[in-house]
Amino acid sequence: MKNLFSVCLAIVLLSGCQKDLSVKEEVNVAVVASEANSPLNCHTLSFTSDYPVQPGEVPPFSFTKTQYPDARIRTIKMLSRKNPIHPAFKKEAVELTGTFTYEANQNFEEAQQDPHVAYFTGISEVWEYYKTSSGAGARRSVLRKGVNYRFTLNPAGYCTRVIDINAAPLPNYLLELTYHPTTRRIEQIIDHTTGSSILYSPIPDQYGNITSFETSRNPEHYFRIEYDYGAPRGTKNFSFIPSQNLISQEYSLLEVMQWLPQNTHQRKSAGGSFLVNGVYVNQDQVYKNYMFDAQGNQISLTYGDNVLQKTTWHCQN
Repeated sequence: MKNLFSVCLAIVLLSGCQKDLSVKEEVNVAVVASEANSPLNCHTLSFTSDYPVQPGEVPPFSFTKTQYPDARIRTIKMLSRKNPIHPAFKKEAVELTGTFTYEANQNFEEAQQDPHVAYFTGISEVWEYYKTSSGAGARRSVLRKGVNYRFTLNPAGYCTRVIDINAAPLPNYLLELTYHPTTRRIEQIIDHTTGSSILYSPIPDQYGNITSFETSRNPEHYFRIEYDYGAPRGTKNFSFIPSQNLISQEYSLLEVMQWLPQNTHQRKSAGGSFLVNGVYVNQDQVYKNYMFDAQGNQISLTYGDNVLQKTTWHCQN
């Protein structure tokens, strides 16, 4: 139930949720990395929105990342919607702030398949947004906790599991991901974040793009993506658009970190549904007018409502 409720906020693609999930980008001389294990050499990288912040409403999705000299991500500050945009849900967002460190995997057996480890230490805070008596926008903290995650990464740089080190009495698996040995596309995701295990099975097209998800909780396809097969990715670098809690906050973090595979074609449209009082609410979004710079980096696109979206990288020369 929780995951169905989170589909809208999860789908950064859907018009009802998406309108405040636009992106801004500015490209200097560096080229955006096409794979997770070869990150763009930028000092900072920002993902912000052109949509105006409305008083009492949850702000648009955003993040800022800083990097170590070797281009691996050092810090992140990410704000994402917790609930779908609907009167039945509170106007809340999750803010995740912290620092990453890296090392070789010390577990010999595990390291044969997943040789790298990343640690994240920081704070997760839930904010509720509301209007004051004067009509001004305000927010209050409703939950603040320290987080300490361990990520294992395979040779391609993709995450295979996320562990909550702080969980008691023992560290707790949050996400487990498996990949096709040849295509390296996601074959299965197991989400343990709700306290019970939920299996997600991505449905690929002939090119390996994920077109929808099946879940053990609801076997129907409630999330779908269409691609423009006349526009293959080639050497182009798409600006990744996080699914914002489609599965969990931790999965959204993997998307933002680029620890998941990219699409092989441009996204054309996406849609999904979430359950409210026994009724499915459907939403969708269209993507068009992709623009790329001379290096093939995506610098803008237009949503179906003709609002221009941009992406901004602050890169070193």
